[in-house]
Amino acid sequence: MIKKDKDGKIDIIGMNLEEMVTTFVDLGLKKFNATQVFDWIHNKMIFNFDEFSNISKKDREFLKEHFYIAQLTFKTHQISDDKDTEKFLFELSDHRLIESVLISHKNRHTLCVSSQIGCLIGCDFCATATMTYERNLSASEILLQFYYVQKYLSERGEKLGNVVYMGMGEPFLNYDSVIESINILNSPKGQNFSKRNFTVSTSGIVTGIEKFTENESQVNLAISLHSVRDDRRTEIMPINKRWGVQELKKALINYQKKTKNRITFEYILIDDFNCEYSDAFELADYLRSFSCLVNLIPYNPVKGKIYKTPSKSKQREFYKLLKDKNINVTLRETKGQDIAAACGQLKAKKEMENGTEN
Repeated sequence: MIKKDKDGKIDIIGMNLEEMVTTFVDLGLKKFNATQVFDWIHNKMIFNFDEFSNISKKDREFLKEHFYIAQLTFKTHQISDDKDTEKFLFELSDHRLIESVLISHKNRHTLCVSSQIGCLIGCDFCATATMTYERNLSASEILLQFYYVQKYLSERGEKLGNVVYMGMGEPFLNYDSVIESINILNSPKGQNFSKRNFTVSTSGIVTGIEKFTENESQVNLAISLHSVRDDRRTEIMPINKRWGVQELKKALINYQKKTKNRITFEYILIDDFNCEYSDAFELADYLRSFSCLVNLIPYNPVKGKIYKTPSKSKQREFYKLLKDKNINVTLRETKGQDIAAACGQLKAKKEMENGTEN
């Protein structure tokens, strides 16, 4: 997906190899030049034309005239007390801010990337929803989150193992850029990152799920569910007014029938709202149609929100009720809450530039 700036220069990071070859040849460069440049950017992770040492100076100058390299500027880095969660604040070329989160467990590293600045979905429990939605991220801006953190890990001899599109924004409202970023990272000439190690999370955009069903049989799918009662789900997730839980279920049954992939359901436990006995029984009944994993996530407090986290005993009881119904379920341990990097807490703002957050 070729993107140009106001001067007509092409965003070179956001081009897949086929697009790069075609464009280079059309401009009078050689096909092998495209392979060289793609390697510098997506394998070596070098983002300066002057450092492409196996390309002639004349051709490097030509590249500068016709292409630009998208910018992602590192601003701050926070590490949780348990050292398992790290949050990165980045500034884009238009001075807008985004956050990415690195989650580590037994030398296994997962990067949670953002796909939008703000979010249009408006889930009432989520900090990102309190931001003003500004725009979609380009494929290159998504990729640069990966490349920055990958280079950061490589300094200590480690690598990313998984990428989850669960940061700021609704990925299926930026479908093309999200899928393009996955395809570029999957390229054998680049990171060669397996599609099985990607997960895209959606609030339930049925049209996006249908498109995903047709086009992406290897990438994992996660659903932010949080209730299977239409009235309750609509209360915290306005998207449910457009696609209710039964319409969502129908799309997911079709997805699983075609792809044979296990679906992950994310279920935030909110005290006195969605984690009573009746909620567990209704959830178990809804999930009988699926091969799935349920991630129970204790609510992470967001400033200005009235919701509360259930007690540990209530969390465990809800977990046990599902387990007794033969549901494949995990009760997630809260990570990164002390640096506002836990699920539902991402909200890029200027205060973070000083390493503080209010």
